Amino acid sequence: MSLRLPDPGSFEDLIRPTRIEVASLMRLSRHPAAEPYWSAGVYRFDDPDPGGADAFGTCYTASTIEVAFAESVIHECGRFVRGGYEVPVAELTERSVVRFTCDRRKTLLLADMTGAALKALGLNNDISASADYRVSQAWARAIHGASARWDGVRYVSRQMYNGFAYAIFERSGLRKLRAEKLKARQVDDLCDRFNVTAV
Repeated sequence: MSLRLPDPGSFEDLIRPTRIEVASLMRLSRHPAAEPYWSAGVYRFDDPDPGGADAFGTCYTASTIEVAFAESVIHECGRFVRGGYEVPVAELTERSVVRFTCDRRKTLLLADMTGAALKALGLNNDISASADYRVSQAWARAIHGASARWDGVRYVSRQMYNGFAYAIFERSGLRKLRAEKLKARQVDDLCDRFNVTAV
């Protein structure tokens, strides 16, 4: 059975909120000077109509460095070969841990698309796991348009199902606080944990 679409009037009052500390958000970026990076029309909770008059960008962040590593480095750059992942050296050595801030507030209000909150919307975790982004993008646009109070979406990481990922809307005011190069020890630990070899 396919996921339902967000028909107007069928979901707005069912969205359950969750508050997230801005200081807890992170990204692993090869281009820290360009952060936050706002995507549209490409990824899971992007605006499906980036050319529209009410278009918005989305920045993808994670709850932990492990989730960020699984979602960005392994998912985007890794190749599973002979029982392990191969990742280009540059993808490991040129990453920075980016942290964020927002002017005048320490938390963001997100639409919770996990657990019971997700089920209450009449959905299941295919919203976070499907390789077809059309439905999840439709939900992102519907949530963005439902109320200006929503700063984004919390969802289960597809690449590391016991962690959360966050799709933050551009209107949230998210901005880069600092970026620190991923340390060699951190790279080694992450590679050991996820069975990754640099190539």
